[in-house]
Amino acid sequence: MLGLTGLEIGMMIVAAIIIGFSKTGIQGATIPAVALVAIIFGGKASAGIMLPMLMFGDLIAIYQYGKQGKFSDVLKLLPAAVVGIVLGAIAGNYLDDRQFKMLMGIIVMVCLALLIYREVTKRVLRVPDHPVFHWGVGAISGFSSMVGNAAGPIFNVYLLTQELTKNKMIGTTAWFFFLMNLIKLPFHIFMWGTITWATFRYTLIMIPFIAFGAVLGIKLVRKINEVWYKRIIMMMTAIAALRLFM
Repeated sequence: MLGLTGLEIGMMIVAAIIIGFSKTGIQGATIPAVALVAIIFGGKASAGIMLPMLMFGDLIAIYQYGKQGKFSDVLKLLPAAVVGIVLGAIAGNYLDDRQFKMLMGIIVMVCLALLIYREVTKRVLRVPDHPVFHWGVGAISGFSSMVGNAAGPIFNVYLLTQELTKNKMIGTTAWFFFLMNLIKLPFHIFMWGTITWATFRYTLIMIPFIAFGAVLGIKLVRKINEVWYKRIIMMMTAIAALRLFM
């Protein structure tokens, strides 16, 4: 089907379930899905194939949690994220992917170390409420999202410092990534050529599996308390950071 082997179809189904689950459940869990799709299609092509799938998952999360999202955080970061996306689109054909991922891994691990310190010492970690800081986080998120789908860990670290409830975290994340992914869409279609009618068929076929994963995520979130929810995100972020070094 669609030129894929049975094993590859199975990998796509697993990736679709993970995408849905990550959008309504554990943020950062998309990393295994990114890896699976990249194995099938390669790095750059897989980014285009995954984008519509991620956007569908974002819409489900917005429907479920969008009203609880902290839109002020989205607005603080979005303008800089647009700049990062544009730079990422331009650099995408020339960037040394391995070097970039190693740099992102270092950034994420440093941020994660600060969060672990906060949890151990029970001190609230305050981030500077300054336009320069917000622009830095937004630009890094946009650039890394466009080039390597690595924005999740950075944004997770930023949100975890905001002392939000889990539902507000999911809602804020859903809005931020849906708007970023919407901005990325024309670059994938017209500049990189990684989204076509042929590649969009994969999204259409995977919609039921993305929805299934989203339902699993919604049910799981209801059963996890605030402390363990944040700890799980930290663990997923650590796994994501380690993957960036590979």
